[in-house]
Amino acid sequence: MNQEPSKRRNDLQVYKTKKSLEELKSKKGFHTELISLYIPHDRKLSDVTNYLKNEVSESQNIKSKLTRKNVLDGISTLLGMLKNYKDVPENGIVMFAGAIPQNNTPGTEKMEKWIINPPEKIQTFRYHCASEFLLWPLEETLETKETYGLLVIGRKESAVGYLRGSHMEVIREFTSNIHGKFRAGGQSQRRFERLIEEGERSFYRHISSEVNEIFLRIEELKGIFIGGPGPSKEKFVADESLDYRLREKILEVVDLGYGGSEGLRALVDKVQDKMENVKYVEEKQIMQRFMKEITSDTGMAIYGLDEVEKALKMAAIDTLILSENVELYKIRGECSNCNYEEYRTSKKAHLDDMNDQIQNEDCPNCNSNSFAITEVIPIIEYLGDIAEKVGTEVEILSTETEEGVTLLKTFGGIVAILRYKIGY
Repeated sequence: MNQEPSKRRNDLQVYKTKKSLEELKSKKGFHTELISLYIPHDRKLSDVTNYLKNEVSESQNIKSKLTRKNVLDGISTLLGMLKNYKDVPENGIVMFAGAIPQNNTPGTEKMEKWIINPPEKIQTFRYHCASEFLLWPLEETLETKETYGLLVIGRKESAVGYLRGSHMEVIREFTSNIHGKFRAGGQSQRRFERLIEEGERSFYRHISSEVNEIFLRIEELKGIFIGGPGPSKEKFVADESLDYRLREKILEVVDLGYGGSEGLRALVDKVQDKMENVKYVEEKQIMQRFMKEITSDTGMAIYGLDEVEKALKMAAIDTLILSENVELYKIRGECSNCNYEEYRTSKKAHLDDMNDQIQNEDCPNCNSNSFAITEVIPIIEYLGDIAEKVGTEVEILSTETEEGVTLLKTFGGIVAILRYKIGY
């Protein structure tokens, strides 16, 4: 598939943004003490700083002493975070700061802050104070809007669906009552042939009517692919009952071995090189590449956390492939007495047990009781951060495709394609 790398979204950044959103949605404050700040690329940092300083003046008028203090602390926190930037990044910056109650009692608030590099460009400057963070503009950056329409036309069975992001949806299936060929001769045969042709034409027009209603509602419809067995698809297109606005979006008509909903996946496989920036196609292709290396026993593909982590630290991995459904965490334990640190791996379900275990341990280095957990990191972020440092490409796959399910169920959700063969 030909596409410019610059147009592709950063899988790791998308994953981190999703995780941050999950956390931010759970945060609630009192009154208007949680501040959300969205800064687009074309906004000067000096203008943002001046805006916040003006808000400091405005906030002096808040009657509640506690609310006033929390809002001022939030603005001060934002100003402090902005000092770390010389310019606004290409996609902009999103910042959150707010006094979060620790036990639902006023006076127990703790100032918390987040900085998010959005996966898509922020278009509008926003400063927002409320009892919840303003999250919908950030959620919009995660939405995949580009959609491809899929039509599989068969004389007996047809189906309509769409492909958006990593998801393929079968919207509707159609079954005709068209008779098979009539073997009698003479006028009866010709009459039945006309009836069959009329029935076929009526079937295709019924499909067109449904497709017009479905696809014309999709604003980001980038194109339509049509496939099917025999001449059915050509007859459907030639009938011209499809709305002219949709006919203009037909990108290709291809031959398939069968019709119906089964044909939709076959259609995607057949036209995947004609699609741009479709995560569903990218996921299938990257796993097919990995499976080819594994089945050919080339020594250029590995799987499993331990092997992948070792190869990653050697900078030997070209492409790191992870399932977004991997529920493993790296736990960082550190001794405040001697600065000894170590990492352990835990499943999500066992995090509490691991926490209790470490809290009851003495430091393995100095035997003091100062050994404690200092960080809990999802394995995707842990491996992804290492990958970015050594220039390894990171692909995070859903379970929307068969290949994505194979990645998780068969290989544990952690595999890699190497830059060169390695030996341990």
